[in-house]
Amino acid sequence: MTYLELPRLTGGPLRHAARRVSKAEAWAVLRLAAPLTGLALVNMAMSVTDTLMTAAFGVEALAAVAVASDFYSILFYLAVGCIGGLGPLYAAAHAAGDADRLARLRTAGTITCALLALPICALLWQTPALLILLGIDQDLAEAGTGYVRAMALTAIPMLAVGVLRTRLTAIERPGVMLRITLCAVPLNAIFNYVLMYGAFGLPELGVTGAGMSSLLVWLLTLVALMREARRVGDSCPGRAEPEDVAAIFRIGVPIGIATLAEVGIYLGATIYAAWLSVTDAAAHSVAIRLAGIGYAFYFGLQQASMTRLARVDPKSSRDGDVVATTMVLGMAIGLSICTTLLVVAAPIANYALQGMTPAAVGAAITVIGVLAVAELFGPTGAGAAGLLRARQVTRPVMVYSLVGNWLVSAPLIAVFTVVFDFGAVGIWIAMATGTVVYSGLCVLALRNLPAAGGET
Repeated sequence: MTYLELPRLTGGPLRHAARRVSKAEAWAVLRLAAPLTGLALVNMAMSVTDTLMTAAFGVEALAAVAVASDFYSILFYLAVGCIGGLGPLYAAAHAAGDADRLARLRTAGTITCALLALPICALLWQTPALLILLGIDQDLAEAGTGYVRAMALTAIPMLAVGVLRTRLTAIERPGVMLRITLCAVPLNAIFNYVLMYGAFGLPELGVTGAGMSSLLVWLLTLVALMREARRVGDSCPGRAEPEDVAAIFRIGVPIGIATLAEVGIYLGATIYAAWLSVTDAAAHSVAIRLAGIGYAFYFGLQQASMTRLARVDPKSSRDGDVVATTMVLGMAIGLSICTTLLVVAAPIANYALQGMTPAAVGAAITVIGVLAVAELFGPTGAGAAGLLRARQVTRPVMVYSLVGNWLVSAPLIAVFTVVFDFGAVGIWIAMATGTVVYSGLCVLALRNLPAAGGET
């Protein structure tokens, strides 16, 4: 097979796609995607726990942590994307049974982690000064100093965990990661309580305690994953060549930039919605949380599809089965999320915005409806992006993300809110349009992707 085959969307697309769909492959993708989706949802639960417990210390404390967290997230998502470059390389080596290359890649992953973690830690340590330079209120920036410096140290074990998660996913062992992370959620709440409120005679650290709690939880998670990696025989390092580290960065840096483009547009939209009006901010806040849940399904399918295709010999005819199965699953997941959102839009908006004006509730319902349309296309695009990354085609995906999010969504947000005065609804119409464009570009690129891989 010269090119990866994607079902053509004419003449009964689902029936045509079904001819290449493998039931065994579908179950293999779902077995990988389900725990990865759960992992993303559990990570969201940890973030919500921190937010709720920080809110008890007042609005200023909550705002200080939010500002510091946003700055931290920018660097973290970029670094995690870079580490993601290890995934397709490791999956291919494991499927080929190449023990020497696996050993080299383990060491290369550790070196990549160190090269990223140390400068990020140093930069985050200076976050208060940097935020003041960016115009953030000095008192607000300094209020989060203890928290962000604890999180600066936390970046080291978090990125090390990212390397281990990438390896375990590549060898199709994601279930253990979910079990370990599930244990981390109650631990995080307990450590937060002890350190933030000064339980058992310990000093009360306030929001700094939330950062110290995260450091302890991620250190314990790292130890648990290291033990699991050793148990499954994925722990022996080898002598890495500079080319191995360079390959990880070559594949991973575009992934990091693409992720940053997606996160950045949502972060910017949140700030902009708050600037528009209270009604727009309220409607947007409901949609953004639902979009986060939907993203967990994107993430699961994208990582699973990347792993499955990376493990297939490029010369094998099985690659078409993986592609067709991923595309059909993407369409099915998108349809399911879209239908669910349309059904729950009114109940969720009424519950979340109790006490607010009917205009705010109506805006939230409309925004959720627009989000539902975006979710119809998003999972298919995410699956296509994962398949492209499996063949190490990451720069085009980065470009598509920048185009969809910043050349389409960002200008349209201005048009729909300033020219047409659509408010939050306009923001989400613009972002939905960007999602459709990004997804379409990824699918089109997949149709013409040589099976041997390489940038196009």
